[in-house]
Amino acid sequence: MCRETSSRKKAGLHSLGRKLVLTTSLLAMFAIAFVAFAQEPSAADEIHAGVLAYKFLDYPGAAEHFKAALNLDPSLTAARLFLATAYAQQYVAGDESAANVAMAEQAIEEFKKVLNSEPTEQERYKSVVPIASLNFNLKHFDQAREYYGKAIELNPTEPRNYFMMGMIDWAEASKSQTKMREELGLSESAMISKPEACVALRTQNQQKVEDGIQRLQKALELQPDNSDAMGYMNLLYRERAEYECDDPEVRKADLKTADEWVDKAIAAKNAETGKAAGDKPATEKPPAEQPVPKQP
Repeated sequence: MCRETSSRKKAGLHSLGRKLVLTTSLLAMFAIAFVAFAQEPSAADEIHAGVLAYKFLDYPGAAEHFKAALNLDPSLTAARLFLATAYAQQYVAGDESAANVAMAEQAIEEFKKVLNSEPTEQERYKSVVPIASLNFNLKHFDQAREYYGKAIELNPTEPRNYFMMGMIDWAEASKSQTKMREELGLSESAMISKPEACVALRTQNQQKVEDGIQRLQKALELQPDNSDAMGYMNLLYRERAEYECDDPEVRKADLKTADEWVDKAIAAKNAETGKAAGDKPATEKPPAEQPVPKQP
């Protein structure tokens, strides 16, 4: 009887041991699988992490996640657009350092890759506008004009694209006018008066000035209270007056129109400021503390 009991105990212990070994093996397998999964996130995981980093203004970190997503799946147009946008956010307008310019060029390259894939209309628009904007800030006006033109084709009711085209027209005309004034040794307040200089400047600038006025007029049709567009209308009429020294009455009329645009711009700006002030409550309270977003 004792021997039988002892044998049963030994068999039970042996069975329990096998179960423990099996359980341990299964746990080890699950642990290995979990580690493997944790070490190899999917492209969707990388995009999610990149979007989260972007929301917290960690643009370099976001870019790394989007690059990782593209390494896993190069066909992801959305990830490419996110990557380009993360690069663009790191560019600082006006900083002409080599590293900063390289960042802008890197962003442009990625946006162009989006355009060379099969983007949706929205993805196409979200690529051509920043390409135009980055080129404008880099003073690559020909490329900026080309891509703002594409933006207008895709969205003809957006006033800013016409406004930016008008700004480019003014910037190029102003550059020619400034160069000629320097060559003539004119002070800041003096206008060009030599007939041959006026003719030469008109040849260079007339088309740009007329195009700029038309584009700003279109911007104002779409957004009548755009004080910035009014301000540049003033500047373009002054550019036109500069090359009209051979017709004093026309020059006088254009300077008068320029002054009128200044008055309109000031009135629009004041109205905008007054509206913003009117939207505020009489007694303002400090904003409530915003909770820190949690990572899903």
